[in-house]
Amino acid sequence: MSRGRKKVLMRCIAVILTIPVFTGCWNNRELSDLNIVMGLGLDKTDDGKILLTVQVAEPGAIQPSSSASGGGGGEKQEPVFVVSSEGETVLEAIRGMLAVVDKRLFFSVAQVLIISESLAREGIEEILDFFERGQEVSYLMNVLVARGVSPDEILRIESDIDPIPGVYIYGTVENSVSRGTVKKTMLIDLLKEIACKGKQPSIGQITIVGEKKVKTKGLGVFRDGKLVGWLDKDETRGVMFAVDRVESAIVNVLVDEGKAALEVVRSRGTVSVDVENDEPVKLVVRVKVEANVGEYEVKGKLEAPERIKILEKALADEIRKEIGMAIDKCQKEYVSDIFGFGSYLYRFHNRCWKKVGNEWDEVFSELPVEIDVDAAIKRVGMIKNPLTKEE
Repeated sequence: MSRGRKKVLMRCIAVILTIPVFTGCWNNRELSDLNIVMGLGLDKTDDGKILLTVQVAEPGAIQPSSSASGGGGGEKQEPVFVVSSEGETVLEAIRGMLAVVDKRLFFSVAQVLIISESLAREGIEEILDFFERGQEVSYLMNVLVARGVSPDEILRIESDIDPIPGVYIYGTVENSVSRGTVKKTMLIDLLKEIACKGKQPSIGQITIVGEKKVKTKGLGVFRDGKLVGWLDKDETRGVMFAVDRVESAIVNVLVDEGKAALEVVRSRGTVSVDVENDEPVKLVVRVKVEANVGEYEVKGKLEAPERIKILEKALADEIRKEIGMAIDKCQKEYVSDIFGFGSYLYRFHNRCWKKVGNEWDEVFSELPVEIDVDAAIKRVGMIKNPLTKEE
């Protein structure tokens, strides 16, 4: 288990173990009296009911123990079990689950909420109402949309990487976020996006690779609470650059019949709208990035200033291309402003917003776009020339 996932797991255990302290004597709940939910899934049955799946961690299996790695007899305890229940609403499905589990469900340390593609296409606003009102729901859990697979299948996966799939999925999201290929969407952020004027929601994508691994790359695009399509990992990174959500990234560029891998170490992105006479005339994206050379497979000395300029231009062009692909698809195919250009109008050009706000997504889809990327190479490493034999 990686250090990051251990931190997540230990934090969960710490919260769980302090339950009796914070609840007080009158409502004391022992750890042994709770089912600790680590992941949730929401789907639709064939007859239109809500299908809720929960992944429950066994406290005895997740608590660190000096005997865990030692010998000894006894049957090994499974770290999690998964159960499902259906109902007309999420709350009814949860109440129905009490008929098949022996303890109360505890949601406060849940790591992920996975929504099926079919349910997302029908609309997510109604099903999220329960989570918005629930007092014990973790607003920090990651929300993902399952593509080509059901949430139940994902939550039942037996990964070799981490014994608790919920923690494993959380770790894959964190790793993908650091590369800009998925959007980290916590429940609290999703609720804010749904309520935000001038911006449509978007949620990270999850699917299964092989039998024991998941992949969290790509983005689900929503309009009026319904999933309308997908962005691939490159288009997703374009969105993340534009909305200032890239922490770091490796951008591969082609230069003079060779290639270079550039590590983005700093990035700053903004979106805005040019307005004339209270009318929107152009969408504007400005991105400024700093990068280091991570790999260089191109002929010529890297220390030459003109070589650096070529790399900077190639990096800027690649980022501009990814942003352009994402905006073009959101404009032409999905008619959905997930970037927040409309939010910019609402905050800074309110008179303009009052004129176009009711049909903003349609207006957004017709506006021209200006994408300005300023890229700077800061470090090239100790080796100035590629490792090739002289001819």
